[in-house]
Amino acid sequence: MALKPTTLQFKARERNVFFHLLTACNLACRHCYINTSQHGSETVSRETMEEWLKLFYTPEKESNIIFLGGEPTLHPDLAHGIHYARKLGYATITVDSNGFLFHDLLDKIGPQDAVLSFSLDGPDARVNDPIRGRGVFETCTTNLKKAIALGFDVSLIYTVSRMNLAHLARMPALLQELGVKRFFIQVIGIRGKSTASEAPLQLSPDEWLSVIPPVARQAAELGIHVIYPKVFLEEGEDFACAG
Repeated sequence: MALKPTTLQFKARERNVFFHLLTACNLACRHCYINTSQHGSETVSRETMEEWLKLFYTPEKESNIIFLGGEPTLHPDLAHGIHYARKLGYATITVDSNGFLFHDLLDKIGPQDAVLSFSLDGPDARVNDPIRGRGVFETCTTNLKKAIALGFDVSLIYTVSRMNLAHLARMPALLQELGVKRFFIQVIGIRGKSTASEAPLQLSPDEWLSVIPPVARQAAELGIHVIYPKVFLEEGEDFACAG
């Protein structure tokens, strides 16, 4: 039985902690939302990481931690942070990565420690690399396949913009080939580099609604769990955000 695509929802009393460890990154994606003048350029120390993980952990709620950057695997103590979060009792631990997996991360954590979420913005290098950088498609897919072979639970994030909307329909076949079972279709942020683009990168309601739900259904029919944000609400529809 095929899985149903779902819009992004959050559970009552669930606590989702989005922990930016640093703003540094080895890539220069054309739609990156990080702005160092606003977000800073410092790296969270190992000691501060532990303090904040303890601060935001709430035993009374289902607490989930998502490690972000910049590129979080550039942080030399990411593996320690993952193990520390697991020891504290976080329900789920996720690392959002561009796929380069620095500091031999796959040798320092196991499938039981974290979910690895890879970012890819095209079904091949011709589409992805002009957005994310030369050679990125090859590196990301190689490490993704390695993680799957080691038994990691992985997901893939595709940030939709006018640069790659026309190629989204080719992603379900790639996901099936790679063995990815969870697919996040993400809306591009109206901040950072995307706001400096000469041509608007954000989609109109008609563009989003005409493409994203059909592709989500296509992927779901292949047994892939698809999640995407409810970007455009109907009148009277409730807005939900991470707690």
